[in-house]
Amino acid sequence: MRQVAERAGVSPTAFYRHFKDKSELKAALMRRGFELLNEGRNNASSFASYGAHYIRFGLDYPHIYDLMFGNIDIDMHLHPDLKAQFNESFDGLVEGLRPFMPEASEKDLKIKAVNIWASVHGLVGILRRDDWQANKIESLEWIENNLEEYLQLTTFR
Repeated sequence: MRQVAERAGVSPTAFYRHFKDKSELKAALMRRGFELLNEGRNNASSFASYGAHYIRFGLDYPHIYDLMFGNIDIDMHLHPDLKAQFNESFDGLVEGLRPFMPEASEKDLKIKAVNIWASVHGLVGILRRDDWQANKIESLEWIENNLEEYLQLTTFR
């Protein structure tokens, strides 16, 4: 925590006034990450633009993204609001799928949502590789322009 405070340009004492420990800091970062992610969903003009926003978020905020979706060492039972934010994010994905699958059952929608969620996380992982960084903008533009077709070909058949 001292190193974090030093990098933030504040004293450790000031830092501990806001966060009692590392777990509280991580939870605060995760909250902000879910806020940004969910705001992007609400502002998206299409399902594809939300997918591109999600990928861009993972690339622009890799450490927060990893906190949100990686193995974390905080007790989520102490932070039920984080679980609610995660659920809101996933539920938004399910709702975004409804127009593509109007006759699907809730179970089938959730299965497709998990499939898409895993694909998007895989794309973030690929694009975060150093050898892809030079082409990141071009790749993001391609993804944004082709995401709906990609989803049609890979998940709706």
